[in-house]
Amino acid sequence: MTATTAARRIGVGTALPALAVVPLLRHTIAVHAVPDDQPWRTACPCGKPLWPHAIGTSGRCAGCGVRVGAPPYAVEAATLAGAAGLAVSGLGGFALAGYAVWTAAMIVLAFVDAAVMRLPHRITAAATAGFLGLLALGGPAGAWVRAVAAGLVLAAFFAVLAAVSRGQLGWGDVTLAVPLAAALGWHSWTAVYAGVLLGLGTAALTAITLRCLGRLAPETSLPLGPFLIAAAYTVAVWP
Repeated sequence: MTATTAARRIGVGTALPALAVVPLLRHTIAVHAVPDDQPWRTACPCGKPLWPHAIGTSGRCAGCGVRVGAPPYAVEAATLAGAAGLAVSGLGGFALAGYAVWTAAMIVLAFVDAAVMRLPHRITAAATAGFLGLLALGGPAGAWVRAVAAGLVLAAFFAVLAAVSRGQLGWGDVTLAVPLAAALGWHSWTAVYAGVLLGLGTAALTAITLRCLGRLAPETSLPLGPFLIAAAYTVAVWP
C-alpha cells in the first residue's frame, strides 16, 4: 500500500464517521439555540418536528424552508475539521474516544453560544461526564486527577470573574470552564494556561478590532464560548 493510498483510507475512515454524527449535532443545536427565557425548541415554526425535518445541511426545515439551525454546511465543516485534527493527534483508545465526545459537544456549544449567547448546562455536564468517564477507563491516573483539578480550578477562577464583571462573563462560561480545562489538564498545566490565555486573548483582540471598525457597539459583548472552545481544541489536539 502506497502512502497516498493509506492517506486516502485514513481520510475516508475519518470523514464518514464524522459526517454520520452531523445530523445529531444539527438537531441538538436547533433544540438549544433559543433565548434563555424560552423553552427548548422541539419543532419548526410550521409545526413539523425538528427530527428529521431540520437536520439537513441547509439548516432549514424541509417543510417550510425556515432556518432553524446552524448556517448551511457550517456544522459539517466544523465536524470534519475536528475529526481531522483528532486523526493526526496521535491519540488512541479511550483517550481518542473521550476527545471525540468532547469535540462533538464543544461544536454544539460553540454554535449555540454564537447564535444566542447561551451555553446550556446540560450539554456542558454531558461533555464533562463523557470525557472524564471515558478517560477514567484508560490512561494515566495522574493525568485524570490533573484534568479534574484543572476543571475545578478554572471554574472557580471564572466564578470569581463572573461575580465581579457585572455580566461580562456569564455563568454558562463558568460551567464551560470545567470540560475545557479538563481537556487541557489531561495534557499538562502548561496546556491549561496556554489554552485559556489563547482563548481570552483572541476574544479580546477580536472585540477591539470590531469596535475599531464600527461593527461592534461599545456596550455589546461577543460570545466568549466559541473563542475558548477553539483555543482549547487547538492546544489539546496539538499540545
